[in-house]
Amino acid sequence: MALTSTGLLVVLGLLALAVFAALVLGRPRLRRRGAQMATRAVSVLVLNVLVLSLAGAALNDQFGFYVSWSDLAGARSPVTVTHHGASARKAATAALGHGVDVGGAFSAATLAAGRIQHLDVVGTHSGVHAPVSVLLPAGYSASSSTRYPVIEALHGFPGSSTSWLTGMRVQQALDGLVASRTIRPSIVVMPQINIPGNIDGECVNGPRGTPQVETWLAKDVPEYVAGHFRVDTRRSSWAVAGYSEGGWCAAMVGLRHPDVFGGDIVFSGSFQPEFTRAYRPFGTTTPARYDLIRLARTAPPPLAMWVQSAKPDGYSYPQTARFLKAVRAPLSVTTDLLKTGGHREPLWAAELPTALTWLAHNVPGFAA
Repeated sequence: MALTSTGLLVVLGLLALAVFAALVLGRPRLRRRGAQMATRAVSVLVLNVLVLSLAGAALNDQFGFYVSWSDLAGARSPVTVTHHGASARKAATAALGHGVDVGGAFSAATLAAGRIQHLDVVGTHSGVHAPVSVLLPAGYSASSSTRYPVIEALHGFPGSSTSWLTGMRVQQALDGLVASRTIRPSIVVMPQINIPGNIDGECVNGPRGTPQVETWLAKDVPEYVAGHFRVDTRRSSWAVAGYSEGGWCAAMVGLRHPDVFGGDIVFSGSFQPEFTRAYRPFGTTTPARYDLIRLARTAPPPLAMWVQSAKPDGYSYPQTARFLKAVRAPLSVTTDLLKTGGHREPLWAAELPTALTWLAHNVPGFAA
């Protein structure tokens, strides 16, 4: 029985009522007075333990202090790893169509010297026109028959298409794991997500006339990459990753488009959009399609997720705890819960090798 389940509260409540009723009725009735007093004393102790346990479970259910029994058992550990839902490999390999669409005949991108490419991309479906940075594997060649897995990496707010190269140090982390044969050489695609650049738009498709950023990230960018780079288009070779606002975006894009992405990495993200006063595309009511907690409970897709949060992080942790409580198979979620730390880039950069190692071990396209 899960630590955060309603069933646990019901069982504890019924047990407490049963012990209380037995005390009131004087059960069990024993002939020896000493034995009777000892039994009542034990019953009172058990009742107190049950009442305290019920109160603790109710508080934990409301505030999400611990998300699972393993989290509770590791209360003094600096990091707790938990798992919810289906197996990650099963979720990442579920058959959901043919993977990423290629919007036309393959046309190799014209590349400048070096592994880091800065491109100007126009989305054919969304109409978004924005920069996209690409980190290529060492030795990448457009004429080679080798096809690479892809990580679509989403920055936070404020941020740019190069934020994963600077603050997150993704090239150093990935190269180190490739050198140790932990993960396959991979292409990292880093699109601009704040469109226009000064707006925290939460990556959503707003009403007509507003930016269609979800379509940009889930359809245009993957199609452009598949049409211009040597990539494996199967969903088990595609992952989306993000931190902070980009963590929300990665969770949303992955959960709403599991036909494209088999893997999903979320650093300190939320699971419902949090718009600022400067941009509220839906007014005061956000469409239900962007409630990922509800989605995980009512229509979970087969997706392998790795979710990191820190318990002192007031932006990420409360929603993470609620999301984990809702997770059901075929969705798979592995968590990396830190007891200390907050909401900052150095923390996420330090956890990036752990996330990439998980990706290599659980999403087959990235296995070395």
